[in-house]
Amino acid sequence: MRVIIVDDEITSSQVLEELIKHYLPQLEVIAICNKPSDAVSKISVLKPDIVFMDIELPGMSGFDILEKIPNINFEVIFTTAHTKYGIKAIQFSAIDYLLKPINVEELKIAIQRVEEHRAFSNPLEKIKNLFENVQLMKQNHPFNRVAFPTSDGLKFIHLDHILRCMASNNYTYIFLTNNDKILISKSLKDIENILPESGFCRIHNSHLVNLKYISKFIKGDVNTLVMNDNTELEVSRRKKEELVKILNL
Repeated sequence: MRVIIVDDEITSSQVLEELIKHYLPQLEVIAICNKPSDAVSKISVLKPDIVFMDIELPGMSGFDILEKIPNINFEVIFTTAHTKYGIKAIQFSAIDYLLKPINVEELKIAIQRVEEHRAFSNPLEKIKNLFENVQLMKQNHPFNRVAFPTSDGLKFIHLDHILRCMASNNYTYIFLTNNDKILISKSLKDIENILPESGFCRIHNSHLVNLKYISKFIKGDVNTLVMNDNTELEVSRRKKEELVKILNL
């Protein structure tokens, strides 16, 4: 796969290029862009398979660069030295990011995900969702929908439609308010990190619930949560105190 690196820090781009050459021989770095204007033209002309995109660049963000490129048909992996700026918008769009200094194992995992999802991934749809989320972020509005990878491609799901999530090894079942159920290729921990804390709560190693759809909390030797669809879920002892506080019981 052909790769372009976009990073205004020359040293950072060189380090990433060396990591790719040494650890990911299936990738070919075809260009390094240290200026946003160069990135727009080279990405448009060279048509890479993957772009490693720094988020914060002088005069233009990585998001701004992508907005200037028509017909996006490549995967994006964002790189950043900061843990806050735009990360939630990226996660909600099922796009990978790497924190600097880049860890080689995390780099390998990101490329592995690209390779696994390449057959059904829709880069343009992910980027469109990203733009939508970035706009909401700038206006301090909550995100409306999240992208989840499934065997049939990306599913874009409104947060209000998520009833609960259940762990299944390294996968997660998402139960929706219309009684549908989808299996996604992320762990429940990954889902917990993406979904907003204000609306969702992890009540057990296996269960994450939407607080809007809790019907009843039953105390006993085994504490139980009843959801609006009458599903009964065990609440772990470790999570009971947190849940009682959230529900003001």
